[in-house]
Amino acid sequence: MADTVLIEDRGAVRLLTLNRPDKLNAINGALSADLKASLLAAHVDDNVAAVVLTGAGRAFSAGADMKEAQSHSGRSHRAWIQAAGGSTGLYDSIMSIDKPVIAAVNGYALGGGCALLMASDMVVAGENAILGYPEVKRGLAATAVTPTLVAQIGRKWAAELLLLCENVSAARAAEIGLVNRVVPDDQVIDTAVGIAQAMAAFDHDALWMTKRVIRRSAEMTIGEAHDMARDSMLVMRGFAGE
Repeated sequence: MADTVLIEDRGAVRLLTLNRPDKLNAINGALSADLKASLLAAHVDDNVAAVVLTGAGRAFSAGADMKEAQSHSGRSHRAWIQAAGGSTGLYDSIMSIDKPVIAAVNGYALGGGCALLMASDMVVAGENAILGYPEVKRGLAATAVTPTLVAQIGRKWAAELLLLCENVSAARAAEIGLVNRVVPDDQVIDTAVGIAQAMAAFDHDALWMTKRVIRRSAEMTIGEAHDMARDSMLVMRGFAGE
C-alpha cells in the first residue's frame, strides 16, 4: 500500500492519516484507493475496535484533487460514471465498516473532505477548523457530497451550505450538527483517540452491532428500525449463549 495513507495502531485503535500534506490532502485516485483498502483492513482485523481518521499538515482534506480531475477531461461518459461511483464508494466504505470511525479535523475540510466527516460516526474538530462545500462556487454541481450531508443535518442546513458555498467555523459546525466536539487545535488527535479508546474498552461485539443498528436505522422507517433492532438483539443474545 502506498504512503498516501499512514497507518498507526494505538492499542485497539487504528489511526489512519491522509498523507498528501503538500496538496492539502486533496483526494486523488491513489489516496481514495488506499483509504478504501485501509478501511477494509481495519474492518476485518479483530484486533481493531475503532478507527480515527485525520489528515497530515494544515488540512484534513481540501476535497477532490482538481488538477487530476482536469487531466481526465477527455474521458468517456462510462469512465466518468465509474469515477463518480468511486467517490460515493469512498464515503460508503467509511459508513459500512463495522468499527466506529471518529474523524479528527484540523484546518480545512472542504467538499469531498467534508463529506468524509459526514460519513464518519463522530467528528472532533479543532477550534480553527474550517468546513464547507465550494463546489457550486467553482461551477461544479454538488452531487456525491450531498446525500450524506442531507442525511446528517437535514435539507435546510444542507441547502444553505451547498448552495451558498459559505465556509463555517468549527463552533458554527457544532451548532448545526456537522461536528460533535470542538477542542483546542493541539488536542484534536488526542481527544479523538481518547474517544476511540473509550469505545475500544467496551465489548467489541456490542460496539459492532450498535454501529450497525445506528447506520441501518437512519435508512428505515421507525417501524422497520424497531423490527431490525429486535432481530439484532436476538443475534446478540445468541452470541452471549455461545
